[in-house]
Amino acid sequence: MNNSLINEEKVTPETIGALFDNALIKATVDEEGDIQVTTDMGTVFFVTLLQNKKMLKYLSFFSFKDKLSPEKKLSFLNELNSGVIFSRFSMPKENVLLSEYFLSYEEGIPSYQVVKSFRLFERVTMGAIKRFDTSNLIE
Repeated sequence: MNNSLINEEKVTPETIGALFDNALIKATVDEEGDIQVTTDMGTVFFVTLLQNKKMLKYLSFFSFKDKLSPEKKLSFLNELNSGVIFSRFSMPKENVLLSEYFLSYEEGIPSYQVVKSFRLFERVTMGAIKRFDTSNLIE
């Protein structure tokens, strides 16, 4: 992967998807323009372009196990958000854990930074779940 700058106006789902392909990371662009990235471990992440904000949004979804109390889930979210600085965790639906990170591409972005930030996001997200999910709440 080179250190070339991708101009702001050239940041597209196809351009970003190609960066992952060039780094030998499986990525596909869906009909809405979201990039689905599948890791070697089979975990699926998404990268979305927020063009009006000139940002890339990295996100991943995980399922909570059935029949957990809302208090347990919220306590877990609080632990994650207190213990992890890089990404933000939330619960957009009753049984869904969301991890997200935002990266600006205003005035362009170095091509290596897109994939390097993804790898860090993946490592932080998976590491945080492994570290803080001591009660085995995530499927």
